[in-house]
Amino acid sequence: MEEISNKQLQLTKWYLDNRNKFYKIFLKFLILFSLVFWGWAVYNFTNYLLAEEEHEQMLIELVKDRINYLKFHEHFSPHDLVVVKSIFLSSNPFSQSNKKYDFLAIVENENENLIASSVQYYFFWETGQTEIKETFILPGEKKYLTVFGQEVEGKPTKVQFAFLDTKWQRIDFNEPSPAILSNLTIEEIKLDYIIAKEQHIAVPKISFKIKNQSIYSLWQADFKIILYRGSEIIGMNVLTVKQWRSNEKREMELLWPNIPSHDRIAVILEINPFDPEIFMPVY
Repeated sequence: MEEISNKQLQLTKWYLDNRNKFYKIFLKFLILFSLVFWGWAVYNFTNYLLAEEEHEQMLIELVKDRINYLKFHEHFSPHDLVVVKSIFLSSNPFSQSNKKYDFLAIVENENENLIASSVQYYFFWETGQTEIKETFILPGEKKYLTVFGQEVEGKPTKVQFAFLDTKWQRIDFNEPSPAILSNLTIEEIKLDYIIAKEQHIAVPKISFKIKNQSIYSLWQADFKIILYRGSEIIGMNVLTVKQWRSNEKREMELLWPNIPSHDRIAVILEINPFDPEIFMPVY
């Protein structure tokens, strides 16, 4: 049997004498540790709750509809085409039995960056309507929309103009083709009278000169001819030129036997420079 030394006996006695102190110290340490631990836990839990509330608020702000999509849509949507004026005229004002009429509406495209690339329209009255026509209206353009030679039984009453459908296209003025408009000129508009062979009747003839000073050749271009008496439109007609080549000059002529009395002639060119199909290929 191993003998116990005096040192061991003293150490054992010292431990037994101080055991309660060790217990109290350990207990105080546990209490202090618990206080620190739970304090830290409560602090972090409180921060978590506060952070979660801020996070939820942030998410609410992120998903909140802060953009007025109605105004946004209205801003970028096309403005409706504006009908400035609509009229109808007899195709032959000197005939008592005339059954054909010409219809015209002045329509404005107020949009600066949108072309009405396809405008379907017609005129109607109490007992019928015209055929449906299709055209385009350039940005900022006031255009003459017409129907020529519509047969009508009797004189049309309560004539109105209507759109059937309109398609829009956003355009880029940086493209080279729109510049063609400033290089297509109309000059020397005049009215002459010619004498028909074997007849002693003077037939009115409207003539004007056109020049294509652009680098583009065109398959076709239309020229609306509008007659005015003062500010009133009293007659209209149309001429079409085919295969109008670059740097080409032409003299356009229109015989108009039943031309109304007027004091001014306007000739308006109609082409859509944003339509690549109007340009003749360069070989």
